[in-house]
Amino acid sequence: MKYFWAFFGWVWKRKVFFAVMLSSAVFFFAILFPFSDLSDVVTTTVARATGNQVYVQFDELNLHIVPQPAISATKLSVETALPPLEAQWAKITPSLFSALMSLPTMISAAGGNAEAAASLGSKLGATIDAEGILGGDIELRLRSGSKTEGGRDRSRISLAVDKVNLGDVQKWSDLPVEMSGIASLTTDVQMTTDLAEQPDGDYNIQISKFALPASTVPTPMGPLNVPTITLANVVLKGKLSNGTLMIDEGSFGQAKDPIFGRIKGSIGMRLQQQGPSVFPMFGSYNLTVDLNTTQMIEKDLGIAFILLGPAKTPAPGGGARYLFRASGQGLGMNAAPPSITRLSAF
Repeated sequence: MKYFWAFFGWVWKRKVFFAVMLSSAVFFFAILFPFSDLSDVVTTTVARATGNQVYVQFDELNLHIVPQPAISATKLSVETALPPLEAQWAKITPSLFSALMSLPTMISAAGGNAEAAASLGSKLGATIDAEGILGGDIELRLRSGSKTEGGRDRSRISLAVDKVNLGDVQKWSDLPVEMSGIASLTTDVQMTTDLAEQPDGDYNIQISKFALPASTVPTPMGPLNVPTITLANVVLKGKLSNGTLMIDEGSFGQAKDPIFGRIKGSIGMRLQQQGPSVFPMFGSYNLTVDLNTTQMIEKDLGIAFILLGPAKTPAPGGGARYLFRASGQGLGMNAAPPSITRLSAF
């Protein structure tokens, strides 16, 4: 035992030397190690771990030590069931505190404990920053959330999307209708990793300079020729709870736009996981709408407002105001027409 303490005392006296040596080793490892050569290794590892559902590729990979350990990549491309999603630069900063707090769970998961492995995803935290993705920037924060009423662990996910180009989104998602505009989004939700229970949280969507070029849109009543529609802004704020999307505050356009108004209400929306992707499934809805149109829109899109006829009030200048409640089951081409009820107040 005395030899151990003698060795420890010798190391302690030279602690500065060993600290400098260790720091230098870590520094030169981070600077000189050819991380970019790991591209094929990362692609293969991620594909194998996801059952060939996700492929990740990049040009350069860098390790950062200060201000905290992180990994960044340039010209990152992520391929899933959706078209490839590309970013000019991305950075992943793991939460060391959550990793230390989850160390017992990690050890149990490594030992084959299935329950520990299932809960590990909701305990570890990280921050993901991406620039140049669909023309904008994204920050995603993953943290441990509160437990559900049934006692299950949840992850807390905070997402901030800044100035994404809707034209790039349309091309990426291959939507049939062209559009343009700048969108920003913030959300803060809590959810289980397997979506066994639906997410809970808040959202805030803001779109500026929205434009829908003249096009032909398929409808249950046949093709509809839509003129160019511009909206100065679109704002949607609300909550997502127990499979229901609630719109607490919604507005679109201004008085100078061809269409403008307000909206509030609720839409059934449950998230379902299919492989690595998550898709919304829409259910019943109950919406209160205050829609105002100009004479030009009334002339060009009059057929589109046939269902709203009972809620129509002529407005000065040849336009109209539609104040109504729309309710029904499901959204989309195959859904039944909504039930329209005229209202006297929004």
